[in-house]
Amino acid sequence: MARLTFTAVITHRGRTSDTESTAHSLPWTWPRRVTVALVLTCSPLIPLTSVGAAAAATAPTTSYYEQSASPTAQSLQGQTAGQSATQGIVILDFGRPAFDGTSDGTFDFARNFLSFAAIRAGVESFVMSYYNAAPADTTLDVAVGTNDSCGLYQPCGSIVCGCPDEPANYITWGQHLADTVKQLGAWSKGIASANGFTDTVRIVAADDAEPAFDPGFNNTKYVMQGYAQGVGGSYPPMVDYGSADPGIWSNDQLLQIANGFAPNVAMPEIYNPSQIGEWAALVAYAKAQYGEDVTLYGVMTQTAGPQPPQSDVVAQLLGAVSPITAQRDVTWVSSITP
Repeated sequence: MARLTFTAVITHRGRTSDTESTAHSLPWTWPRRVTVALVLTCSPLIPLTSVGAAAAATAPTTSYYEQSASPTAQSLQGQTAGQSATQGIVILDFGRPAFDGTSDGTFDFARNFLSFAAIRAGVESFVMSYYNAAPADTTLDVAVGTNDSCGLYQPCGSIVCGCPDEPANYITWGQHLADTVKQLGAWSKGIASANGFTDTVRIVAADDAEPAFDPGFNNTKYVMQGYAQGVGGSYPPMVDYGSADPGIWSNDQLLQIANGFAPNVAMPEIYNPSQIGEWAALVAYAKAQYGEDVTLYGVMTQTAGPQPPQSDVVAQLLGAVSPITAQRDVTWVSSITP
């Protein structure tokens, strides 16, 4: 059965020096990027107002803090997503960047080292089980996720202040992540074609980039820089599903991570109401200073603790940014769970 795809051509302007400004043919439309060198002043918070039914249009998915790259565990997650006809994005966060003395990979949330080869095997199991369980003609973005945290031991940019087993070179690590994502994307297309699946599973990258976990900024930047170099354009995208905490990184740094490198798109984590204001302030500054609309491509919530309905969170975030950029909806909504 033929598979339907959509293409768009987007010209990206104002890249950082790490990437080139070119036009690319993409499987779906990405927001315009912003490259900035700023000193942010405090912006007033925007009243949180509902934008109505548009906020509830995107069905939420479940993302995971992974405690292994076990093909069995990821297969069950993929089967669950397929059986529920999940569409949107599922982020599989395999933990922070790491090196075991031989290979680059991650430390997962059970403190196991996972090589990129092991991560590929886990993601392949997720995707195959999704294909087998999903109804026809669904579309899912599966993100190979990481973060800039190492728990109690914080990396501090160029200063190593206690985090064990850090990669020797974060740019190289980001390039290895890009290679993994591209390989998985090609594999997913091949499996769908060979088996006649009419579903579409696209492989992307994601980073839970939070200033408090990397106060020195450089580790996070170098991962993004390496990934951008590795993909050589805007696709596959890198989803920033972290925070915009004020007072740790400068706002040019926040915007560089969220929207500055060619592949980067923003999917704010909203775990408490203050984060809505923080992201809205960043969007407002880009608009006021540069006339640029920063699109928030999705929203990430969490399952831990009491949480408001996701539709309320999306409505409040859109209510905050809609007066600035006229954004009326988001493509992705997910909630992350251990």
